[in-house]
Amino acid sequence: MLQLEKFYVFMENNFDYLLVVGSDEKVIHISQFLLRDCCSEAIEVEGKFINEVLTENSLNTFRSAMALARAGTRGIAVFTSTIENSNSIPLKPGHADLEDGEIFLFFGNRLEGIRKDNEWEKEERIKELSCLYAVTDLIEYSRSVDEFFRKLPKCLSTGMMYPDEVVIYTIYQGIEYGQKPSQDNYLSVNLVTGKSVKGEIQVGYLDSGEHELLPEEQRMLDEIGRTLNIALERKELRDRMTLKQDEEADFNRRLKTLEREIDGKTGELEEQKNNLNIVNSYLDRVNQGWEESKVRLETMFKAIPDDVVLLDTKRKIVMTNREDITPGNYCFKALFDRKSPCEDCRLARIQRDKTPLTLTIKHENRFLEVHALPFYNQDNEVDGILEFYRDVTLEKTYEQQIQQAAKLASLGQLVSGIGHEINNPNQFIRGNIKIIKQALNDILPIVDKYYESHRELEIARLKYDFFRQHIMTLVDDMAHGSERIKSIVEGLRTFARKDEGLLVDTVDINTLIEASARLVYNQVHKRADINLDLEENLPTFAGNSQKIEQVLVNLIVNAGEAMLEDIKGIITIRTRLSGKEISIEIEDNGRGMDEKTLKQIFDPFFTTKRARGGTGLGLAIAYNIIEEHGGKISVFSTLGAGTIFTIKIPVNHNGTPIAKGAVENN
Repeated sequence: MLQLEKFYVFMENNFDYLLVVGSDEKVIHISQFLLRDCCSEAIEVEGKFINEVLTENSLNTFRSAMALARAGTRGIAVFTSTIENSNSIPLKPGHADLEDGEIFLFFGNRLEGIRKDNEWEKEERIKELSCLYAVTDLIEYSRSVDEFFRKLPKCLSTGMMYPDEVVIYTIYQGIEYGQKPSQDNYLSVNLVTGKSVKGEIQVGYLDSGEHELLPEEQRMLDEIGRTLNIALERKELRDRMTLKQDEEADFNRRLKTLEREIDGKTGELEEQKNNLNIVNSYLDRVNQGWEESKVRLETMFKAIPDDVVLLDTKRKIVMTNREDITPGNYCFKALFDRKSPCEDCRLARIQRDKTPLTLTIKHENRFLEVHALPFYNQDNEVDGILEFYRDVTLEKTYEQQIQQAAKLASLGQLVSGIGHEINNPNQFIRGNIKIIKQALNDILPIVDKYYESHRELEIARLKYDFFRQHIMTLVDDMAHGSERIKSIVEGLRTFARKDEGLLVDTVDINTLIEASARLVYNQVHKRADINLDLEENLPTFAGNSQKIEQVLVNLIVNAGEAMLEDIKGIITIRTRLSGKEISIEIEDNGRGMDEKTLKQIFDPFFTTKRARGGTGLGLAIAYNIIEEHGGKISVFSTLGAGTIFTIKIPVNHNGTPIAKGAVENN
């Protein structure tokens, strides 16, 4: 305490004003000069709170300066006396941590040259002090450097003689703020951190020739520059310290992650050890001679054609006959590559119901029939389950095919009946159109002659010349439409006709292609147009028309489904005679196929349209049909560009197909 009293004497010998305040805002010491200007009467001030001693304006600046001093930032406290016509005094703050708490010091000298009768100078000095305080406060409370420089002009302009006409420009680390003043008349101060100039503040007026810049304004700008440089230096230091702390924190996080991984591996080893003990326990229950039981169980597992998995109550695999699965893994991860248990977990259901369970599940493109049997412990609680997985994809697919065949059989009967019902009225239409056309050919010359003298003639509310120009076209269109109805019905009846499977038909490939294109028109035309490029006078050959038509329909429908969603595509069908082979090309400009799909395209049950009901048998059947005719089918595709299916059926000079297997010999 004696040392502090000596320090107070030292400070009062060097400064007119001295105020010492504790962290609780109580006055610890006050100099006589400050006491005299603070209170009009001689009263005891020490021990009182500063809000009982200072004016409200002074109190706010002192509290702000205390916060800045505690943070190590330079600030200014402005003391305003309660005595009338007295000066406003700027005091510098200081901060110190002592054994019994922290103290704040405010010290300074009385201002010389500012008298109560010089009101203008007093007001200007107060403006400068307010500006210094505002900028110091802005440094403390700005959230970023960018925010500070954007708000600086508003604070800095208050200390200038003509604040409404001030132009303030700042450049810091290459980033510019504000408007540049006149190049021949402005005040400036450099922004320096780390002994290097990082920027500059320039202050001037819009019209530099009309207002003079004062030396006091340059001093104020210098003071702001010094305060700002200290703050920027501290910010860079804090940023470097933060970066170092972040690097240390990242290192510690990685170290902890490594430790957790080591702990996890250790735990896995312990779990594997426990799994081995569980396996031994199961084998002991089956037979006291566990070696014999183990061999018997392993032999039994290997002999079972289905996948067999033994699970414990934690869903971990205890034993399995699959060589690609290691005991100890979770069943949902090892069997189904999932990160969490299945929604219809058999273990959970058996633990609840305590009964065996049989159900069919779907995994990827396979259907699996699962039989789950419970294992009980001595307390009659489920201690695990044994699951048998059998692949029933073929059965499911055959079942779907049988259902589809039944539908097609019913469709054949329906088509036959509908075809008969459509053909009857269509026969009347075809016959009547011929009579109408003959009648018009006889009547129109008579009407033409009448029209020569009656130009106002209208028929069906149409002027006669327009009617005469188009009536025969309308009749021809009706006849063409009737013929089209007939051909479509005949195509449907042919497609639905029962097939004996014999290669005894005389096949005209161009006729089959035209019939197939008509048959799938409604299914394809919304996504693609069909262009036919058929070579004339192709030879016929002996084969099965219905099977060839089935292949063509399948390929055209597939081409339509391969088109992009937002672009209408083109399907081109070509026929050519090349030596002893008839070549049929079905080309589309759809999305194409990758190499992996091309390798499997003719495999039974492979499909890319499983979600839309595809069975994966269409192209496999097509491949077999072409082979039956002694031909070959191939495919070429480019991803994103399109696909070409090519069918080649060999014929001899008599127009019959070469026997199967003879292609390679020619």
